[in-house]
Amino acid sequence: MRSRVPMSRAQAAGLLGVDPSADADTVRHAWRMWARVAHPDVGGDPEHFARLDGARRVLMEPLPDAPTEEWQPRPRQSLRDVLRRPRRPVGLALVAVVTLLLGALPGSLPGPVSMGEVAVMSTPAAVLAALTAVWTTRQVLSSEADRGHRITVLTLAWLPLAALLVAVSTFAGASMLPVLPVLALPLVAAVASLDPGAGLWRPIGLRGQ
Repeated sequence: MRSRVPMSRAQAAGLLGVDPSADADTVRHAWRMWARVAHPDVGGDPEHFARLDGARRVLMEPLPDAPTEEWQPRPRQSLRDVLRRPRRPVGLALVAVVTLLLGALPGSLPGPVSMGEVAVMSTPAAVLAALTAVWTTRQVLSSEADRGHRITVLTLAWLPLAALLVAVSTFAGASMLPVLPVLALPLVAAVASLDPGAGLWRPIGLRGQ
């Protein structure tokens, strides 16, 4: 007598026309539909009906619970652990110098300078200061740095640049201090690009690391 090979769940699901993970109600419904046309009392093949019945029994057995592993959060590294030497220190220094030179532009206008003119003339320096801070962040942090590390270094890199811009513009005769929010706006945009939850154009939950 030929031994029967146990039916797999996938084979049983194929016979009844259901998904292997189908619930009990779905399996019962499919079984009733097949019984109406495949039962020997209505002219069905007994062997085929026996296989359908075996498929029903296999699918009615509860699915084995998947092994679960207790999740352990990865310990957060300190800022010191993710810092590194900048790869292009000369380039960073040159960009910082150009930023400060742009800060002196409002003072180059002849005659009294209005606050609106200072704001307009300060925009290139403000944008370049934020970009310099972003570049500095990428230069001095390793790939293991998280968003908190990046936002911290970004802010710390921007603050001295902003202070120097105010000092240079004041020395040039058109202080940026009254239009300090103009300097901060590019920083806000840069922070928002690192952390969608902080900001402006991406909802929380979309990637970025």
